[in-house]
Amino acid sequence: MKNNKEFLSPTIAKAIYIDEAELCLKKEVKEMTLENISKRQFLWVSLFIACAVAIASLGFWSCAESKLDKTVQEAYDLRMNGKADEAKTLLEQAISENPDNALAHYELARTKYHMGLANIRELITSIEDIQHSIEQAVKNDPDNVIYRFFAGHIAFQSAYIAVQRDQPDVKEKVAKLCSTYESVLKLKPDYHEAMLYLVDIYGILPEDMGGDKSKAEQYAKKLEEMNEIFGAKARAILMPEETDYIGYWQKVLEKHEGNAEVLRELGRQYLFKDQVEDGVKCFEEAVRIDPGQNILILDLARYHAYTGLRDEKLRDTAWPLAEKAFERYLDSEPIPPQLKAFVLNLLSRIKRGMGDQEGADELLEEAKNIDPYYSRATGVPTLDLFVPLGEISRNHRYLFLPF
Repeated sequence: MKNNKEFLSPTIAKAIYIDEAELCLKKEVKEMTLENISKRQFLWVSLFIACAVAIASLGFWSCAESKLDKTVQEAYDLRMNGKADEAKTLLEQAISENPDNALAHYELARTKYHMGLANIRELITSIEDIQHSIEQAVKNDPDNVIYRFFAGHIAFQSAYIAVQRDQPDVKEKVAKLCSTYESVLKLKPDYHEAMLYLVDIYGILPEDMGGDKSKAEQYAKKLEEMNEIFGAKARAILMPEETDYIGYWQKVLEKHEGNAEVLRELGRQYLFKDQVEDGVKCFEEAVRIDPGQNILILDLARYHAYTGLRDEKLRDTAWPLAEKAFERYLDSEPIPPQLKAFVLNLLSRIKRGMGDQEGADELLEEAKNIDPYYSRATGVPTLDLFVPLGEISRNHRYLFLPF
C-alpha cells in the first residue's frame, strides 16, 4: 500500500488511511472536472482492486504457509511418538502439493534417516535419496543454517559409507562434506560446532581421503580465538597420540572449574585409559551441573557393555554395571522415543548375555512397541534427529570416537 500512495492525490491518499474518508472525498470531488473525476476515479478503483488482490493473495499464501507449517509439525510430532512411517507419508503428500517447501524436505530427510537406522543395509542403499531430500531443503531455502548443518551430517554418513566400502569416490565425498560445513560457516561464522567438525575431518583423515592438516590448524586457531572451550577441544584433536590427554584436560579444568563440558572431556579421557572410577566422577559431576548432559550416562553404559564384549573375563562385573547405567538413563525422562527404544534394545542384549532370556525378550518387545524404527546401529543416533523444528542444533559428537 505504501508504494501506491505516491500515485494518488494527497487528499485521496489521506482518505484511504484515516477515518475522515467521506469528508475528504467530497472536497476532492468539488475541485475536479468531469474528465478528471473519471480519470482519477478509474486510477483509484484500479489501485484499490490491485491492492485488494495483493492483500488477498498475501492472505492466501500466508494461510497456505501456516497450514504447511502445521503439517510439518504434525509429521514431526508423529515421528517423535514412534510413527515415522505415518510422518513420511504426510510429508510426501505435503511436498507433492508444494515441491518448494524447504521445511517439509528437511523433515522428510530426518524422517528417512530415522527410518533408515532401523536397517543399516537399507540405510546404505538409501543414503543418496536422503541426501537428495536435504539438498532440496537447502535449494529452496539456501540461507537457512539449520538445513545446511543437517546436510553436513548426512554428507558425513555418505562419506563414511564410502570409506567402509572402499569406494573410489571417498575423497570426492569428503570434499563435499567439508564444503557443506564451510557453507554453514558462511551463513553463521560463529557456529562453533560446525567449525569443530571441520577440525575433526581435516585433522583426522589422511590426505588421500581428503584430510588437510593445515586447514584443520586454521580452523583450530579460529576456535581458540572465539571460544576457549571449543578451542581446547579443537587443539586436543590435533595433538599427537602420545599426548597426556588427561593432564591436558586437568589443566583446562583448573582454568574453567565447574565447567560441565570440560568435565565431560576429562571423563572421556579417563574412560579411554580405563580409569573408570575417575571417569564416573567426572560424568556424575557434569550431569549434576548440567542435567542436559545426561547422555553421558548412556555413554558410560555403552562403555561397560563394550568392556564386557572385549574381554570375557570382565563380563561378570562390566555387564551388571552396564545394566545399572542403562536403567538409570531410562529413568532420566524425558527421552525421545527412538532413543529410548534404542537403549531398551541395548539393555536387552546385556540381559540376554547375562542369561535372562525372558527379560531380554520383554525389553525387545517394548522397544518395538515404542518405535519400530529405532536404530539398530551400535552408535548413539545423532541428537539432531530430535531437535525441534526451527531450532539450531547445538549438538556435537566426535566423528571418529565411540563417544
